Amino acid sequence: MKFQRAIVLGAAVLLLAGCGVAKVAPVPTPTKGQASAAIGGGTFLNEKIPQSVLDLKLTDETGKNFSLNSLAGQTVVIANFLTSCQEICPMTTVNMRDIADSVAKTSLKDQVKVLEVTVDAATDTPARLKAYQALFGETSWSLATASEADLNTFWTYFGAPAEKTVRTAAEAAAGPGDWQTGKPVIIDYTHSDLVLIVGPKSTWSWLDLGSPKTTSGVIPTKLKAFLSSDGLHNLAKPEEPSWSVSAVTSALTQLTGVKVS
Repeated sequence: MKFQRAIVLGAAVLLLAGCGVAKVAPVPTPTKGQASAAIGGGTFLNEKIPQSVLDLKLTDETGKNFSLNSLAGQTVVIANFLTSCQEICPMTTVNMRDIADSVAKTSLKDQVKVLEVTVDAATDTPARLKAYQALFGETSWSLATASEADLNTFWTYFGAPAEKTVRTAAEAAAGPGDWQTGKPVIIDYTHSDLVLIVGPKSTWSWLDLGSPKTTSGVIPTKLKAFLSSDGLHNLAKPEEPSWSVSAVTSALTQLTGVKVS
């Protein structure tokens, strides 16, 4: 998908605070409907998520059904992606994996779930998601799909509805073949890229948006070969605005009071 610049509820970017290992005081909760800039980047929110969104049926890479409502009590980090993206999503997945790895090293490992939710219901079946995750050689984070209607409702609420586009045969043939099938990629989706946090009380608690800026840079060989020329450029130098692992771990630190570095 090609990145669309968007401002969702006034996301802000500030300097990152230093890292440590001690517990910290949780950030004060903003007044309902208000937003405040986060120290490490992004914006803190306090928006109660509608029950209609909480109840949407999601299915993970193992075929297990769940919903945001079923995750109440946990803090959930969520990003949008699709497995056939050649421009940005592989870097999103690298970041989400790295966030999950950071969380796993803390006392939050059973309290925080890291989740990518696709925008492509037709292509991204549980089996496809599982094969995509297998390219990374670990399962520290989860991936999910849903029906087309439910994904549209889900991502429209979070401010990132996806628009389906169809490439011409010539356009598809000019790019790398699909990482799984080798066939030209005909269908693409355009959407804003964002990462968000849902709090344990089912509130939309934090948001950042833009191109994912990777720090580890470790992308599976198959996916790196799948990147288009724009994707390779985004890997080397993501366009601004961008979001990083450190912005998410800083927000988790402030929201939970447990240092995530």
